[in-house]
Amino acid sequence: MKKLKVCFLLLSFFSFPLICNAADLQSLKVDFLQGNYRRVIFEGQLQAEGADIRNLEELNYILGLSYLKEAKTELARLCFNKILKNKKSRFFNQASLGLGDSFLIGGSFSEAEEAYNQLIIEQPNTPYKGQILYRLGQIEFKKGNYQKGNEYLAKIKKDFPLSPELRPNKGIEVMRKGADKPVKETNEHALQAGFFSSQSNADKFKDLLVSKGFPAYIENSQGGFRVKIGTFKTEEEALTWEGKLAKEGYQSKLCE
Repeated sequence: MKKLKVCFLLLSFFSFPLICNAADLQSLKVDFLQGNYRRVIFEGQLQAEGADIRNLEELNYILGLSYLKEAKTELARLCFNKILKNKKSRFFNQASLGLGDSFLIGGSFSEAEEAYNQLIIEQPNTPYKGQILYRLGQIEFKKGNYQKGNEYLAKIKKDFPLSPELRPNKGIEVMRKGADKPVKETNEHALQAGFFSSQSNADKFKDLLVSKGFPAYIENSQGGFRVKIGTFKTEEEALTWEGKLAKEGYQSKLCE
């Protein structure tokens, strides 16, 4: 009986750190979902520096996403590349997508395209193919290649008709043969340049855009405040302003 007690105590002693690490990781996930990205980064860095960390790849993935949310693309890239060293990692697909996103957010379109296409080459059946095609299409729109961008959207609609990536582009039609720009049948168009839960932050961003010559305004929405550009009579005009925003480093999406 004494031997059994000793064995139990030893087992408990060695498994306790693993239980703590799992609990800490779960806490980071909750913070991430709540938008506490800086807390995730601070706590995650401390965990990553410790010894015998369980689920280190998942920790690096959460850290990478948090760095992306804070626009710290180089640090995000470091986290994703740590995961990508292991081709058999269960987070390989997610990290590859995150790596491409780090370049896309940073405005390095060529590097982003390379990362996205590399993932398709290495993982032809990746569950993120719809998302990759959407991002590649957005890159083409940013570069002014509307026809190629619409070709990507057409492929998503054909191969991934239920893809959530289609929702922001509801109403964007595939370019008609021989056309130079995508065409939409609605009368008014606008661009959403940002969404904030805080009105003061929305006001600051709107004022910043206005100071740079953009016709920005705030629209109240469920759960927050949308900073929008326009109203434009044609989609072509809206896409022209989208290009201007992209040159200033701001991402936007077309909406009605």
